[in-house]
Amino acid sequence: MDLGFTPEEESFRQEVRSWLESNLPAAWRHGGVGGYREEEETEIQRDWQRKLYEGGWLKLGWPQEAGGRGATPVMQAIYQEEMATIGAPGILGRLGVTLLAPTLVAHGTQWQKEQYVEKILSGELIFCQGFSEPDAGSDLAGLRTKAEKRDGKWVLDGQKTWSSGAHYSHKSFLLARTDPSAEPHRGIGFFLVDMHQPGVEVRRIKQMTGGGEFCEIFLSGAEVDDRDLVAQPGDGWKIAMTVFGFERGGLAQAARFERVVAEMASLARERGVGSDPTTRQKIAQAQIEAHVFRLIGLRNLTRAQHGHAPGPEASVTKLYWSEMDKRMQEAAIGVEGMYGALAPESDFSVQDGRWQYGWMWAQAETIYAGSSEIQRNIIAERVLGLPRGR
Repeated sequence: MDLGFTPEEESFRQEVRSWLESNLPAAWRHGGVGGYREEEETEIQRDWQRKLYEGGWLKLGWPQEAGGRGATPVMQAIYQEEMATIGAPGILGRLGVTLLAPTLVAHGTQWQKEQYVEKILSGELIFCQGFSEPDAGSDLAGLRTKAEKRDGKWVLDGQKTWSSGAHYSHKSFLLARTDPSAEPHRGIGFFLVDMHQPGVEVRRIKQMTGGGEFCEIFLSGAEVDDRDLVAQPGDGWKIAMTVFGFERGGLAQAARFERVVAEMASLARERGVGSDPTTRQKIAQAQIEAHVFRLIGLRNLTRAQHGHAPGPEASVTKLYWSEMDKRMQEAAIGVEGMYGALAPESDFSVQDGRWQYGWMWAQAETIYAGSSEIQRNIIAERVLGLPRGR
């Protein structure tokens, strides 16, 4: 494992840091500690995406022949770390930028690449993801949304859920079953669906944070042209695995968790409990766990730099950070004392309730992107080689 950076990599870090200082308005920076309601920052995220696109940062890891910079995994990690450290906001079209655009480069037709890729990156087209269903979340192969070919078009019927940002998206990259008689992982198509056509209804799901960026999508006779089917009608599962590879490979959160610990320590001093032994122990434990997570990240980064693709051991990383963040946010609520029980929007909440938002968001982290139970099964069976339980 390599714990250091080359002079070239440190020079790149200074380039990123300098650009961010010059181009990221102070008002757009956030603490990066608690959760937030995305709809409150929609315009900021849209404008920030445009700045990053014009600055050439959204193709950082793409090969030069595809218009990218060909940045190494280490350079990409440095970029993500600097973004987290300065408190940069998210981008509105992050699912399209991080998941769909590189997938289209790998699997799309020339028409699809020309029609969509640059518009996705610039924010002109916002895509949401239509994978999960009420009865097909972690077991995605159990999806029931169907696509039938009628009069030269694909007609879609079914329901999707947990589709972030569907209420403001122009299109969705969506999985539907094209052959109901095929095996579960076969007979699935990968479609690009117009969200503003008849036959598509979006319903927002109100969460305990008060936000509603997660949505349900109801499809009733929605139509898709053949040119918006990616690859072949039965290639959807293979393409989805490409998407998941980009999703798991983009996690660079060590700086965020280190910032959480620093802010928690500051909160303890502010609340006058910094000398309490129990509080000090919890903060020290959080610092240790954050440092361990950085070392895990460096190990994964070293493997990536040597050309090793992420394998089932990626489940260790996901399990670790999601469970760790829940412990951190729980500790922070404890530091607030009785104020931790207040609703975040209360006039008396500490620091505008951001720790309460963070605690609520953390409860979902052990569910989305693969639940902790699923991750433990993968680790047991595919990393440790243990027999499947009955």
